[in-house]
Amino acid sequence: MQASASERAAAQALTGAVAAELIGTFLFVLFGTGTVCAVGTAAGGGGLVTAGDAAIGLAFGFGILIVVYTFGHLSGAHVNPAVTIALAAVGRFPWRVVPFYVVAQFLGAILAAFVVWIVFPGPVDHQPLLLGATQPGVGEGLALLAEIAITFLLLTVIMATATDERATPPAVGMAVGLTVAAGVFAMLPVSGGSFNPARSLGPMIVAWEFPGWWLYILGPLLGAVAGALLYERVLRHAEPPTITGRVEEQPK
Repeated sequence: MQASASERAAAQALTGAVAAELIGTFLFVLFGTGTVCAVGTAAGGGGLVTAGDAAIGLAFGFGILIVVYTFGHLSGAHVNPAVTIALAAVGRFPWRVVPFYVVAQFLGAILAAFVVWIVFPGPVDHQPLLLGATQPGVGEGLALLAEIAITFLLLTVIMATATDERATPPAVGMAVGLTVAAGVFAMLPVSGGSFNPARSLGPMIVAWEFPGWWLYILGPLLGAVAGALLYERVLRHAEPPTITGRVEEQPK
């Protein structure tokens, strides 16, 4: 039995969206982890300097900004399993598509890690660089808390700018990119500022070393779902207070 035109169109749309997630995650992880390795090798591989920390934050921030503006209209530009699952949890994304997106995101991250491994000769696939994978800089408990906090804030920003019709659409990429950059700046010495299971585990899989792997799954997932639920249940209904009885001047 041949598929109808609408079924073929739906299949093509899904294929394109999944491909966009794969390529978008590849771009994001490649720019970010490549910068980690570039900075680390320039510093002798023995640690990251202050300017290098800034470069890493900017690389991830600019990476996600580029992805949102390039692939946002194709797939939503999640490039993060935690974002995909959180949006599905609050009814903003179909659960049946979640496995396709998550697989594409992990494949994109793994491909990016392979490119970093090939491009940067030397021991970048071992400690302390580990192909740019995130690693707990303190105890795993504190790193977990950091990942929950920053991903909670990321989903709050995403829900406010990308799913609320009152927001200004062009603000999405800038807001999300700046949030990621700021989160990396703040939490780089604590957890590496991951936000994203694929971003962390992709390089770990290629390097075949898994320091604190579980917290980079659990932390972003908990934070993302909590942020999405808070926005959907509480913040979405918010409006700026007005003075009762005052006649508001209509914009001209």
